[in-house]
Amino acid sequence: MSALGGPAGRVATAPLAVPRRAAQRRRWFAALLAATLLPLAGLPLVALLDLPFRESTVIGLAVFIGGVCHVGSTATFYADADARRLMAPMKPRFVVLPLAAIAVSVVAVVAGGALGSGPGMLGDAVMAIFFVHLVWLYYHYQKQNYGLMSFAAAASGTRLPPGTVRIVLVPPLAGGLATIPALLADGLALPLPAWLAEQAPLWRTLAWWAYAVAAVLMVRLAWRHREVFRQPLVAVFSAASFGFFLPALLVENLDYAFWSYALAHGFQYLLMVGIVSRGAARPLAVLPAFVGAALAGGWALSRFGGNHALFVCGILLTWVHFVLDARLWKMSDAAVRSFLRGRFAFIFER
Repeated sequence: MSALGGPAGRVATAPLAVPRRAAQRRRWFAALLAATLLPLAGLPLVALLDLPFRESTVIGLAVFIGGVCHVGSTATFYADADARRLMAPMKPRFVVLPLAAIAVSVVAVVAGGALGSGPGMLGDAVMAIFFVHLVWLYYHYQKQNYGLMSFAAAASGTRLPPGTVRIVLVPPLAGGLATIPALLADGLALPLPAWLAEQAPLWRTLAWWAYAVAAVLMVRLAWRHREVFRQPLVAVFSAASFGFFLPALLVENLDYAFWSYALAHGFQYLLMVGIVSRGAARPLAVLPAFVGAALAGGWALSRFGGNHALFVCGILLTWVHFVLDARLWKMSDAAVRSFLRGRFAFIFER
């Protein structure tokens, strides 16, 4: 989700519509906050109990829904006539790229096992791809958080000050420094390069320094723009965005640390796509497509593992999600802005 524009201008509406929209805003932001904080705070607390992460049915179901189903739910936009009109001028992005990724993945499913999963030149290449993926993933997470901060500002009748996005992108840098080396080793079951493994304490120290710098910059920004950050919604979602990657530094168990913010991101996204689906011209067609795309896409993505070819194809399909989202939520584009302000009218029309 990209940066959002300022609040929409006031429009003439029926008197009863105003309190209805206000109630809808409260419900949606409350659901959004719950979707964020439940995994973000809940999983670190569960980690204190030393329960095996990968043996929990509840956590496994949450990972399926918030982890892979949210990626699959992007296909919902293809069932929405208004969204298809946005996609029409960009067929290479919205048609060629997804079909190519699916074709490569089918080949990998059929013949990928022959490529094996051991170390060597291929293992180094896969590790490089996975590293790029994790960096992009953390950036993707925080850009969505920044978009939600902008939603909160728009709902409060204001907009975020210039420079906010640069500051909120420092916490994912800290989270990456603290966890990406361990995620590389855990995800690929391959030994890390010696220079990377030996510097683990340094990466964590740098992560804490990055978060400290971000804290100073955020406090200074909030002080200089007190009229914006004193708005309750802006303050709450700014705090949630700033603290989004703290589990990476505070939680020793890598699974609990990573999935705390990964699930928060996924649940946020499902709520957002759910609102877009409900506002479609034919919601009775689009809402089932939303559920079907999420479940079918999630099931398919969960099959990609076991060898390097399948693993890389799972990454490739996730990158397609990144690329499509970067355009579908780009509020600096006039057509996208009109589309999203219509679907989120309860936020932008006060």
